[in-house]
Amino acid sequence: MLRFFKNFKLIVPQIKNSLLPALIFACAFLGYFLYGEISPLARRNLHLIFWLSNLSVLGILSYFNRRKPIFFTLITILSYVLINCLKRKYSLDYLSTPSYINLCFFVPLNLSLFYFLNSSKLLMTKNIWWLIFIFSEFTIGEHLNTANITISFNTPVDGINLNSLSVLLFLAFLLAAFIKCGISGWIEDTSLFFSGLNIFAGFYYSASSTALSIFFSAAALTILTGLIKDIRYDINYDSLTGLASRNAYLKESSKFPMKYSLAIICLDNYEHLYKIFGRLKTQNLLKMLAGRLSELEPDNPLYRYSSDEFILIFKNDTLKQSFEKLDIIRREIAASEFMFSPHTKGIKLTISGCVSEKKRSDANAAEVLVRAHRTLQKTYQFTQNLISKA
Repeated sequence: MLRFFKNFKLIVPQIKNSLLPALIFACAFLGYFLYGEISPLARRNLHLIFWLSNLSVLGILSYFNRRKPIFFTLITILSYVLINCLKRKYSLDYLSTPSYINLCFFVPLNLSLFYFLNSSKLLMTKNIWWLIFIFSEFTIGEHLNTANITISFNTPVDGINLNSLSVLLFLAFLLAAFIKCGISGWIEDTSLFFSGLNIFAGFYYSASSTALSIFFSAAALTILTGLIKDIRYDINYDSLTGLASRNAYLKESSKFPMKYSLAIICLDNYEHLYKIFGRLKTQNLLKMLAGRLSELEPDNPLYRYSSDEFILIFKNDTLKQSFEKLDIIRREIAASEFMFSPHTKGIKLTISGCVSEKKRSDANAAEVLVRAHRTLQKTYQFTQNLISKA
């Protein structure tokens, strides 16, 4: 039973992250099949939603200097524009043109590439090369179209709007994206998976102007809502440990009860660990430490305040009670072993901390924190693996 609840706690965030993107896709899918063709005015509104959503995504990504969804969005925009241009030029004959067939080959490959692209800053020189790569692909596609060469193979089960090769490429991308977002549980991965699902549906039913508008607008809206939700999460939660962040502490500190004690916890020898293990392994140690702290104090708020510091709030506890609880935590951490994998030797970690009780003279939680932090710094100059009182 305990294992079931533990696994259920891991599944709940993924269900929560998938709820809105899945709802957008379901509305688009049901809307198309229930209502069929819609009026020109409704299609214009969908066009407006598509462009406003994409422009908003580009603006948000530029402001927050984030890279990952921008190329995914760019491929979505180019696909939508090119399909509409081909439909205006060739009418329904666009389905058999080399331009459309080759587009159906390049798009799922690009979606796969940019879905698994690592997150980093947008304003970097190497991102210019990715942009050149995209437009060079379209240049190659133009030469293939001029030579009347199509990248596809025909089978008896070819669909009306997509050939078998394109269907296989889209399905392979969606399967890989589904596995990744299921493992990571990240909001961004989940929203891009459902956006890709909408793009696939848009291509599959592209002969219908209604379907094209509905599914591509849904794809753009999914990316936008996922991006907003992801940024909001990053502001309030630490992306590494999943704990509430420093910003969340600053916002929630005004809502603390009249009586509480604040404990600041510091990982001992953090710089030394960083030099020995490097960034990735040190981050894994911090993640494991955060998980252990959460297990030891599941009922009290825990925040990651800085790279090696955590804040723990003991609600309605006196200084003595909080000190005793924090000392138990210190001893439990010192007795634990942290392993990178089942086949590696366990690593011993220790923590130091300081407890400060909220006084009547304290104007706010900042004064309680400053008092605890100063005391911890003084203690830290002489010894480690120790709990002190402020």
